[in-house]
Amino acid sequence: MLPARAETLPSDDLPAAHDNVDNHMPWYAPGKDTSSNHDEEENKGDEDKLKLKDDGGQRKASTSPYLESTATEDQTLQKSMDASDSLQDLTNHLQGRSDYPIASGGFGDIWKCELVKPNETVEVAVKTIRAFDAGNDVLVRKHSKRVRRELKVWGRLKHDCILPLWGVANNFGPYPAMICPWVKNGTLTSFLDREQDMLSSQDKFSLLNDIALGLQYLHDKTIVHGDLTGSNVLVHGNGRACLADFGLSTIVVEFIGTSYLTNTIKGNIRWAAAELFEVPGDDEQDEAVVSLSTECDIYSFGSITLQVLTCKVPYYNMKKDNVVLWQVMTGKKPEPPKESQIAPSHWDLIERCWLPRASRPSVREIVAFVARERQALVS
Repeated sequence: MLPARAETLPSDDLPAAHDNVDNHMPWYAPGKDTSSNHDEEENKGDEDKLKLKDDGGQRKASTSPYLESTATEDQTLQKSMDASDSLQDLTNHLQGRSDYPIASGGFGDIWKCELVKPNETVEVAVKTIRAFDAGNDVLVRKHSKRVRRELKVWGRLKHDCILPLWGVANNFGPYPAMICPWVKNGTLTSFLDREQDMLSSQDKFSLLNDIALGLQYLHDKTIVHGDLTGSNVLVHGNGRACLADFGLSTIVVEFIGTSYLTNTIKGNIRWAAAELFEVPGDDEQDEAVVSLSTECDIYSFGSITLQVLTCKVPYYNMKKDNVVLWQVMTGKKPEPPKESQIAPSHWDLIERCWLPRASRPSVREIVAFVARERQALVS
């Protein structure tokens, strides 16, 4: 999760979490602050940069339909969170860890565990970042501080359409592991593939509404998602969508010094903004060309819209990512399946999202458009 002006190198290599309707912080006795002994001094210079603005008031998580804890419990926890503003250490509250992760990517793994609360036990996803520098204690400490600072930003985000970070665990490797609710219907891509024959137009625009509102929440806080794909949108058991994995894998790319192109080819190229794949000239540096912005997220939202309306990934007819890369680099945009029936106004929105950066709609325009279309389907 990075400030909108920051440069980052997104990747789809961290697998996404999958299952639980509860989208709110669970109640538990607050754990110790896992960051105060690690990065207090270094955080002083970063606090202003990472500090978030007050929320504009749209669909805050305090009114989440997924809330299961009592009001008293939630108020108690919220006071402790406001006071500490730190990552909650839930290491000793986890149980049921399997011998092996249930999903693995190039940069990390996901474990399915149980989080023990005073009155119940809930399933959670524990996301780990693989350590490529495990033999270098100095780098491990430096990178661990970087991870913690990034997770603190995520931990402050409270919105129904943002996957919450409930806390961290410290026994999954040298870096803090992220603990999130287990999302029942999994990724948007897998959900659309399974349910495509059952989804109505209203269902699809409800998904797009959630995605747009989540993106607006991030952009209002000057945060670029940077990796908006069908794998980083998750769908709850009640059909509501939320955004996940805001730039976390970009940290790993920084750690190992791999180029954006090399890591993106593995999956998110189908959604990523075309300008990110422009080849720099001989007198240009990669960093000068690969610069993420909120406009990149808008491009990706256009691709997400195409995917939701057709239930097929962009460039669905091309199986190999290197073939897709060539299409992107030569300026060829995805096309809908011939059998799909996308309304002209919907296709117009998609194409506007794919315009050059300066000409793309703002996220507020997108939210307004999706809300109108959704309302028209209901009335």
